[in-house]
Amino acid sequence: MAKQRGLSDDFLIDLKNGLLSPLLKRVKEDQTLCLEIRYKYINIYYRGGNLIKILPDKKDKKCYIAEFDVNYFEKRKPIPLPIARIGSAVDLQKLIISFPTLKEAMDLYMSRHKKEEREFQQLVVRDNNIGMISRATDFYICDIEYQDNGSRFDMVAVHWSSTPKERRIQTNRRLAFIEVKCGDGALEGVAGIEKHIKDINSFIKNPGKLKSLKKEMMTVFNQKKSLGLIECQRDLDSFCDDPKPLLILLLVNHDPDKTTLGKLLAKLPASPQAEIVLATSSMMGYGLFDNAMVPLSDVRNRIGHLIKGLH
Repeated sequence: MAKQRGLSDDFLIDLKNGLLSPLLKRVKEDQTLCLEIRYKYINIYYRGGNLIKILPDKKDKKCYIAEFDVNYFEKRKPIPLPIARIGSAVDLQKLIISFPTLKEAMDLYMSRHKKEEREFQQLVVRDNNIGMISRATDFYICDIEYQDNGSRFDMVAVHWSSTPKERRIQTNRRLAFIEVKCGDGALEGVAGIEKHIKDINSFIKNPGKLKSLKKEMMTVFNQKKSLGLIECQRDLDSFCDDPKPLLILLLVNHDPDKTTLGKLLAKLPASPQAEIVLATSSMMGYGLFDNAMVPLSDVRNRIGHLIKGLH
């Protein structure tokens, strides 16, 4: 069985009002940062890349270890972290002070190695979880870059309609998978949409895996909420079995002069385990609204005039 994402009680306490609380405060004050919960550790993302990994020190339960990927420095001489072992408030402050330097290294790296898709993922998380419109959108993002024994999903979300009545209902929420593609060149190939549809249907078809994922996402959602990283008034108590999960295709910067998308949508494989919808924007932005979700069966009638090659 794969390791389940989630933090220990001690880790949560340290983030809320203990040793690591200044770190959580910094993340909340800096919306270029995104804290994601992993298996007993956290990643703090910047522009979609992992800025810092924080994990418990196996030798001392009162301390934590900080890790930064020095590959971001490439050919330049990497600077060592000012502190790799966090055992005091002074240690943590030294690490936080280094963030601008680490961000600069990532900026320079990303100017040469484009990772735009992951940047857009982080913007979707911000707008729907903690942004100024987050209480009006209809989805919360539980996790990004989810992996499980070969399965990989860009985002896993919960559909939670923003109507006052629905926001009071904590049970039987709908699970959603979100696949992000940036530009028409990413639509096909070994990591294209067809491959993702097949992978997600294969994953959902396994009842044990699906049940485990739902349990895991409830834990992650509720821990994020408790940390103030999801603007929701209630805990998530359960996911529903019916209707089946959503598979949201979030296609960033499609070129309307190209026919690749239209031809692809016209011949997508069957998706018996997940309902496929196409995310459109409400004017501009990354808020996920029910009214902007177009079922694949309705694409031709509702937005077909915007997509060349759709027959």
